[in-house]
Amino acid sequence: MKIGLVPIAAKPYHAGHHCLVNIAASENDIVRVFVSLADRSRPGEITIRGADMQRVWQEHIAPIMPGNVEVLYGGTPVRRVYEELQAAEAEAQMTREPELLDTYTVYSDPEDTLSNYSMKSREKYFPTLSASRQVVFAAEENPDRFTRGCAQGTPDVSGTKMRAAIAAGDFETFHWGMPPEVDARAVFDILSQVSMSENLLRSLIRSIL
Repeated sequence: MKIGLVPIAAKPYHAGHHCLVNIAASENDIVRVFVSLADRSRPGEITIRGADMQRVWQEHIAPIMPGNVEVLYGGTPVRRVYEELQAAEAEAQMTREPELLDTYTVYSDPEDTLSNYSMKSREKYFPTLSASRQVVFAAEENPDRFTRGCAQGTPDVSGTKMRAAIAAGDFETFHWGMPPEVDARAVFDILSQVSMSENLLRSLIRSIL
């Protein structure tokens, strides 16, 4: 069986993520999408709450997933990929017929692939599967296809741009960066609640000072 693994923080989920999931769904029997539910809070950016994104996933994103996609919430997405591959590695080391085992393809962009899955880590955590190419990385097999903004690649959308659009109340930009199947206005309204609260708090602080 061919299994696709897609680790994404998705704060928020956007058209680039959706393209990645659709590619994985077209190339595999089963796709597991690992989604973080941790809050994302960085200086200079709005906070994206994990609870809000879980609601967005359950109400607006999960319903548009291809039929062979399973969404798994919680934990650190990249760590969960390693855990899945370590379990498969343990099975591979016990069998005399590794060619009968499942094969795995990990989907992320070239930069994240290089950063998160070093050769040293592959040799440490899943050496048998790596050596037999029962684990491959999509962005290494076809870098252009998984490079954001490349003519052959995924849409030129980033979480940074999407968060900036929410903070600025810029629905037009946010809508452009969302998958067309998603109710972008509903998602925007859910995620804008924190932005409005933060802006009110800043205004209050400025008035006090």
